[in-house]
Amino acid sequence: MTKLNKKLSISICIAVILVSIASLTINKIFVNKYYLHEKKRIINNLEKDIDSLSAEKLISQISNIEENNNVTIVYAPINLNSKNVEEHVNETLSYEFYKKGISLKKFWISKDALYRLNTESINRIYNQGKSKYSLLVKFIKKDNYVFALSTTIEHSQETIGIVNKFNIMMSGISVILITVLTFILSNKIIKPIKKLKALSQDISRLNFRTEEIKTNDEIEELAQSINKMSISLEKAQNELNSRNESLKRFIADASHEMKTPVALIKAYAIGIQDGIDDDTFLDTIIEQSENLTNIINDLLYWAKYEKKEFNMNEFDLKEKLLQCLKTYELLIKENNIDVNIKIDKENFYINADESSIEIVLNNLISNAIKYNNDNKIDVFLLKDSEKISLSLRNGITDINKEEIENIWKPFYVIEESRNKSLSGTGLGLSIVKEILEAHKFEYGADVNEDKIEFFIVIKG
Repeated sequence: MTKLNKKLSISICIAVILVSIASLTINKIFVNKYYLHEKKRIINNLEKDIDSLSAEKLISQISNIEENNNVTIVYAPINLNSKNVEEHVNETLSYEFYKKGISLKKFWISKDALYRLNTESINRIYNQGKSKYSLLVKFIKKDNYVFALSTTIEHSQETIGIVNKFNIMMSGISVILITVLTFILSNKIIKPIKKLKALSQDISRLNFRTEEIKTNDEIEELAQSINKMSISLEKAQNELNSRNESLKRFIADASHEMKTPVALIKAYAIGIQDGIDDDTFLDTIIEQSENLTNIINDLLYWAKYEKKEFNMNEFDLKEKLLQCLKTYELLIKENNIDVNIKIDKENFYINADESSIEIVLNNLISNAIKYNNDNKIDVFLLKDSEKISLSLRNGITDINKEEIENIWKPFYVIEESRNKSLSGTGLGLSIVKEILEAHKFEYGADVNEDKIEFFIVIKG
């Protein structure tokens, strides 16, 4: 038996015993008094009901009154001036009781009491000894008659004693039955609680699992909540592990990206120091410094947009796109790229952080220019009743559909040779991803027939 079983069984047994003791005490002390009180109330109410009746009318209605109120009524004429009035009244009333089946061994009303009936009614209780009952009598006087309104009072002490003994036996049996039932029912409660305890201990040890518990009550609801918590914690743990792995890869890739320009800067600086410069060393140092600066700037941008608080305002996306394309106009001409623009005539107002969306557009346009193998860029900005769609498409090689999702990762490269045809510093598209997800815009990339298409969908 578990601790909870014991506590429940002991508590319920004590409660049953206390209730039994209280019941016995109440029976012994209060039942008799309450029984007598009820009998007196019946007689007193009857007196009020017949108060307005004359003696003759009351005599004529005695049978009905007795039947309706379960009482016995007898009467006797009274002449207080008679010498033997006391004996006459008592004998007459006793005889009348006898005629109605009530044989009295003890019955008497004194002469003084008879005189008092002129002003008030009188209550008397006559204990009949071995007959095991008493007679409660209310004497009243109407005209020249004394009426005795009576009801029998059974002696209940013996009955109460038997009932109390029966209650004691039933209490004992109840304690045994309740103890057994408590043990059975508490087991039904404790078993699932034990399972929940084991489950919570496993979760605390990062062993995320679930427990199937069917009790159709609050314990089942608690189990379902813990199961959901376990699933959520496992998902969060896996995401955290994935992020940790990504962070490790990011640090390794960032270190590798910066290691090459730093090594070249050092090597060419030593060459200048050793006097073997062929007038190109300084240019190489400047070029590698710019590469290093670009990497650092992209790292700062990427870190910034992971936790940026955006300044949301309404602006025209169409106007912003055309401005960004104009910025790259010279570079487009230098690379002999043909830009095909398809934009609806209407306005494209959106609610977003304008400077962040400008960074997104610049990244997508610069990527389309830099990594282009067919000298064509298609730009589409379309609108319907539900959404605004923006897409940029250009020719590209060295990528397939299986790899397309990886291009959003920091420093992702396509081949072991660390091909820069897509990644550049490797952070531009990661910054785009952070900005679009923060705005809750749909985005993606797709590859079809050596063409890559980046798209953004703004709903609402």
